[in-house]
Amino acid sequence: MDVSLLALAHLAFTLAMVGLMTAVQLVIYPAFRRVPQANFVDYVNAHGVAITRPLALFAPAEVVLALLVWIAASGGAAVVAFLSGALLAIAWIATMVFYGPFHGRLTSEPYNPAMIERLITTNWARTTIWWLRGIIAIWLVTQI
Repeated sequence: MDVSLLALAHLAFTLAMVGLMTAVQLVIYPAFRRVPQANFVDYVNAHGVAITRPLALFAPAEVVLALLVWIAASGGAAVVAFLSGALLAIAWIATMVFYGPFHGRLTSEPYNPAMIERLITTNWARTTIWWLRGIIAIWLVTQI
């Protein structure tokens, strides 16, 4: 596949992830504050099931396309693609090590508004990473 088409496909899936992560940060996680305690566990579990659907499509495609763009790029674009891939790795490692277990704690421990606030506050790091990746993906399209 042509490197410019790879870069465009990468941009599309990266921007899909930017949109998804932004919606989670600005809409879904803050809505956790308003869920009645009696319904909280069911609501968070339903969120987990629902969010898996778009993630199952967008996330693997973004990862594979990021790798392919890095392999196909040359010069400065290859360096930037590598750094963008490193940001992606950091985001997914944080998801596996911190955010996945954190979601588990939201449903297995007693209802705790402070945990909801911690989730919202700390998740800005992941949201920012995806915004940076979106900006970089746009830049890569202009350079390749």
